[in-house]
Amino acid sequence: MKVKDVFKREVVYVSPESSLLDAAKFIFGKHHKGLPVVKGSKKKLIGFITEQDILSLFFPSINDLIQDYIHERDFELMEKNVKNVLTKKVKDAMSNNIISIHIDDPILKAESLMKLKDIRRLPVVDSKGYLVGIITKSDIFNKLVSPRIRKFK
Repeated sequence: MKVKDVFKREVVYVSPESSLLDAAKFIFGKHHKGLPVVKGSKKKLIGFITEQDILSLFFPSINDLIQDYIHERDFELMEKNVKNVLTKKVKDAMSNNIISIHIDDPILKAESLMKLKDIRRLPVVDSKGYLVGIITKSDIFNKLVSPRIRKFK
């Protein structure tokens, strides 16, 4: 069975120029763990943004800690920084280390990648690297296991 037999074509995505507020609305509001980041009308996959990518911006960088260790440990001040963080662009926080699956790959290859990388979803791309959908662990489970469960009843 191939990814193309299982994946969902409807996928929420953001552009690198979108604000983190826009990304956060989808991630936290729709209970997604992350979103593909695409460029152009053909939706070239260039990155992925996760809830952890956004949350990590609330903490100081190593350079900030070195320069002002005492003030950069002020967790209440970090919380007050929410507005500043959410006005940043997706490109400022996204991961460029893209983990995706090709539409013609076997679904167990997708599951293997998700297991190895400890993730629950993969962007699905065509041969040119354009986003065509998304596949989740649930999609694979439902396709492989659900039909067999019904046979045992």
